[in-house]
Amino acid sequence: MIRQLQIWGMRVLMIGLIIYVGHRWGMPLYRQYFAPKKTTIYVPTAPVREGPFVVSFHDLGALKAERSVAVSSEIEAKIIYLAPEGSMVKPGDKLVEFDTTELQRRVRERELALSNAEAEVRRAKAELEILMEENKTRIAQAKATLQFNEAERDAAKEQRDSKVKLANDKLIPKTEAEQAEINLRAKELQVEKGKMDLTLQEKDAQSKESQKMADVRTKEFARDMARIDLEEAQRHLKRAVLTAPAAGMVVLSKIYTPEGRRKVKEGDTPWRRMTLLTLPDLRSMQVEVAVGESDAPKLYVGMPTLIRLEAVRNKVYHGVITDISSLATEQDPWEGGATPGKKNFDVTVQIKESDPKTLKPGMTADVEFIVRRIEKALYVPIEAVIERNGQTYVFVKEGKNWRRTPVKTGAYNDNFVCILRGLRKGDLVALRDPTKPLEQQEAGSTAPGAEKPRDEKTTSPIPVPTGK
Repeated sequence: MIRQLQIWGMRVLMIGLIIYVGHRWGMPLYRQYFAPKKTTIYVPTAPVREGPFVVSFHDLGALKAERSVAVSSEIEAKIIYLAPEGSMVKPGDKLVEFDTTELQRRVRERELALSNAEAEVRRAKAELEILMEENKTRIAQAKATLQFNEAERDAAKEQRDSKVKLANDKLIPKTEAEQAEINLRAKELQVEKGKMDLTLQEKDAQSKESQKMADVRTKEFARDMARIDLEEAQRHLKRAVLTAPAAGMVVLSKIYTPEGRRKVKEGDTPWRRMTLLTLPDLRSMQVEVAVGESDAPKLYVGMPTLIRLEAVRNKVYHGVITDISSLATEQDPWEGGATPGKKNFDVTVQIKESDPKTLKPGMTADVEFIVRRIEKALYVPIEAVIERNGQTYVFVKEGKNWRRTPVKTGAYNDNFVCILRGLRKGDLVALRDPTKPLEQQEAGSTAPGAEKPRDEKTTSPIPVPTGK
């Protein structure tokens, strides 16, 4: 009997020990490795809000100065110094310096060319003076010969008259009178020949002098051109150093190269009249924005805008549209990020605030174009609205469950959409489809819970409303 009691006691002790060990270590291991796990799927939510709503859209642009002074190259030479971009300069500060080796050689060549041209002018004038003296001498000789022949003719005429009278009086033979007549005719021919020779000499002198004068004028013109070339070379040499015409910040221009479009740098050889840099007036700034064709009809001159800088995220500037291009243009393919075939309208936005210390040319600006304002509207995050199979609905939280609620949407912007019917202020809506796995919603869907491809119609976004 005692033996049986001992055996049953040992059995009870072993059973108790097994129960204790199982409770102490077995249950935790079972829960950790074998028991089915209960998972809770997190669904982000947002309340339905009521208040002012801004219908707007965003586009990125770049800042530029409303007024700026361009600094251009007057020569073609290599740049050996260039003021750093972004540096502030005062009037008279050096901006650009060119290599003058070629310019100095050009000046020396043109000085020599001018000296040779002046020597040619002096030689041509000296030859003209000699020619004029020679012509004067020849003409004087021709006149003297003519005068002598005229005197000889007059003497022969008197002699003929005398002999004719004596021959009529039978005092001399008639043959002597005839001979005197022949001598007179010979003298008259010499006079006529002398007159023709004098006329020829005068015309020849006039022709040669005219030719020589033309040669002098040609030489003088060549000298004047050589002087102009020298003055131009000297002027270019003086312009080998460009100084600031006004105070401002240095903004380097972009040039096209085989490697792409880039800023001007030292070592470049710009062409004449090329703008190397600008000195913008930072007191009045603008934003240049390329707006797509779909949004362009919403724009008008005078439209208000809000401007946020990527570099200064905690500050909002106010602007107004001052100009809209009449024609759409395709973005320059040299510009990074250009979409082939996409047409944009160039829009200029004037910034109302003046902030020279912050606003700098080239800064990226996010421009919010205010299309219209709604004084009072219900709105939800655009991610909450699902559009599928021609139906638009949201999921409203009711305790631990979700109720699919059809809605009618209205105006929207980049982040919110107005609800015209179907929701009340304060309703809590899901920001994704709680009935679908998260992985399925992220696999190329156009909206939370959407299963259709991207090219099907979905609610399009546009900006955050100013009023909450």
